[in-house]
Amino acid sequence: MTRKALSVYMSATCALMIVAPGRLVCGIILALEIIILMMAGTLVRAMCRQFNIGKIANTVVLASIVFTTIVIKQLLMMFMPINALQMNFIIFIPTISTFTTVFLLDENTYTLKEELKLNIAPALFFALYSIIFSLIRDILGYGTITIPYYKDQLEITIFNIDRVSILTFFATIPGALILSSLILASYLTTEKRFNIIKKAGILK
Repeated sequence: MTRKALSVYMSATCALMIVAPGRLVCGIILALEIIILMMAGTLVRAMCRQFNIGKIANTVVLASIVFTTIVIKQLLMMFMPINALQMNFIIFIPTISTFTTVFLLDENTYTLKEELKLNIAPALFFALYSIIFSLIRDILGYGTITIPYYKDQLEITIFNIDRVSILTFFATIPGALILSSLILASYLTTEKRFNIIKKAGILK
């Protein structure tokens, strides 16, 4: 995955988690979707390159990603209808970010195994980010931890949110935006310091 594609994917994932419900169960669902869509996009793109179908390759990739998203949505409606209703259109946002990222992937020739390794690694990272971000919002915003369960979700109460109602701010979109900004600022600061140390020759 090129640096440009990685930047687009990072921006899209951060934006997705801001508007997504602040529940761990939603973060888990989105994390799985991110991984599945990236795998599907990479595999179909490799197939298109193998058969050398030219200009219609992007259309085929887009159609396959949309189809995969629809299948995920239908499965979610079957097995977790409450969450399907709760997430609504948000389930389709990773479709756009995945297609955009796959479109910007490196054009160098790799084996399928190498390409999967290059593309799935960032997807796994952002899937983990989605889970951690949702967990933080779930605990702070609702005082709970929610996990997937057949036809419903399990809710584990950590503390009574009524006693610290100010924390419910993190369950809102503005609260998620601030939390995302803090995490991004910490990441950029750490990356900058790491680059300085690397340039100084301490790390190679």
